[in-house]
Amino acid sequence: MKSKLDSVVDKLMENYMKSGKRVGVSIGISYNGRKATYNYGEIYPGAAILPTEKSNYEIGSITKTFTGLLVAHAINEGKINLNDDIRKFLPADLNRLQYPNGQSVKIAYLLAHTARFPNSFNHTLISDAQKENFLKSLKETKLDSLKSFKYEYSNVGYQLLGLILERVYQKSYDELIDKYITRPLGMKDTKTIYNANEKPLLLQGYDKEGKVASPTTADLPAAGGLRSTVQDMLKYLDYQSKESDAAVKLTHRIIVGDVDKEAYGFQWAIGKTWNWTQYLRIDGGTNGFRSFCVMYPTDQINIVLLSNQKDETSGLELYKVATGIYATVKNLMKDIKKR
Repeated sequence: MKSKLDSVVDKLMENYMKSGKRVGVSIGISYNGRKATYNYGEIYPGAAILPTEKSNYEIGSITKTFTGLLVAHAINEGKINLNDDIRKFLPADLNRLQYPNGQSVKIAYLLAHTARFPNSFNHTLISDAQKENFLKSLKETKLDSLKSFKYEYSNVGYQLLGLILERVYQKSYDELIDKYITRPLGMKDTKTIYNANEKPLLLQGYDKEGKVASPTTADLPAAGGLRSTVQDMLKYLDYQSKESDAAVKLTHRIIVGDVDKEAYGFQWAIGKTWNWTQYLRIDGGTNGFRSFCVMYPTDQINIVLLSNQKDETSGLELYKVATGIYATVKNLMKDIKKR
């Protein structure tokens, strides 16, 4: 027998799947010590096979929250400071990477997207992901004057943070993710590189026409190279929302903006709903995937949606699904408390 939550999610997803050429969607919800997962569509067009909680999706810019968490660990270990000049961690031939007035680019600027770096470099995706070409483009970058802390989204900034972390720890990004996040949390399906036995669960992404999209490369993964499952992401969101770790608390620290409107921490967008309930949210998109995560720490409600199809409306539509789920779960929790 279907629960009220089952019926609401089914209805929301019925509307979502009507739009465009949707393929597969996996949803994870945790609240009041309970967890629920849902799967819709198919793993590829014409497959007639539902995805599962172990189906593996590209998560795009949700990766940046993992990178921010690694930076927080480095800060707590005294290896990095928010006010550090980034040139402290870069090759000597990048010593001119500063603003025209001589002011330095700080670690905090990269985290909060206020450094004025370009969103991406004008290469193909493959060359953009190669470290040598990336550093060459970085060297040629001319920064505008830093007149104010203006939010300007930059994948380059987070790719650079990933390189800095690798240089600080002398370990690969994947090794750092494993050591500090995925292994402690038991997130064994979240990484950038998979062996032959794991690849059958890696979903292919599709574009707005339903055509196969190019996969994201893993050479500079810190801005969007991770893949994951709803099973793993629920573990991650529960860990984040409880804030029992000093590094997690640091990533939720506001660097720029006003929480009453919308502010930004270490990639997390932080704001309040119409009834002043605080949320932290992040979305991600690659060539053929769209994803959305939101946490309501006060209510201890966490929601993740992963999709292997991307078009102009998929991001907004996933947000609407998440909003509908939150309203239903919040009412369910009220009913539980009354009993």
